[in-house]
Amino acid sequence: MTNTRIARLSLAVALTLGAVSAAATATAQRMFADFSGAWNVSVQGPQGPMNSVLNLKQKGDTVSGTFESEIGTAAVNGLAKGDSIKFVFALDAGGQQLSLQATATLKDKDNLTGAIEAAGMGSFPFTATRKAAP
Repeated sequence: MTNTRIARLSLAVALTLGAVSAAATATAQRMFADFSGAWNVSVQGPQGPMNSVLNLKQKGDTVSGTFESEIGTAAVNGLAKGDSIKFVFALDAGGQQLSLQATATLKDKDNLTGAIEAAGMGSFPFTATRKAAP
């Protein structure tokens, strides 16, 4: 085998490996969107909109953080899949523990739309806008 042929073969192998690596990275990125950051949330409740803040940290498909509302602050845990997110939290409402489950979908990278299901109370739609980084 000549040096030119070996060089061409090496180049072809390098290009192929680079393309495979780029495709694998793109596939991994499509598996879940980035939900990290602070979000201004507006929940449509029975007595009108309730404004809250959702702070999320994401590692892979796992999300955690806090949900801060006029009722109180609660720890949030959930999962991201594609452009959707599901998370659970519980708030103390006057001595009664409210179990809540939220599901949402990204409309674009900075806007969510979804619903929060309150055990025994129904489902309430919400929207959220990602706060700009300081």
